Amino acid sequence: MAVCRIIETGVSPEQYEKVRAKVGPRDGGQLHIAAMGTDGTIRIIEVWDTREQAEAFGEKVRAVRQEMGIGGVMPPVEYLELHTLEMAQQAPA
Repeated sequence: MAVCRIIETGVSPEQYEKVRAKVGPRDGGQLHIAAMGTDGTIRIIEVWDTREQAEAFGEKVRAVRQEMGIGGVMPPVEYLELHTLEMAQQAPA
């Protein structure tokens, strides 16, 4: 079952980009949004095919964060069962 997860990373945009570059591509993810909160840290919203895929990718991210000394405590992650995913259609050129 597809899931949405929301992560309050607690890291700056610069730290996020460093981790993202090292982690590499996501397998099974349908959507990834990174946005900056009012406190200047990155929030992530993702949609995954399964919770297991999301958790496996999360383990890769945790390992890279530890290796790079970024973030210390792991951020809170909320998992939600996906109800609807609707994406805008681009008009033909």
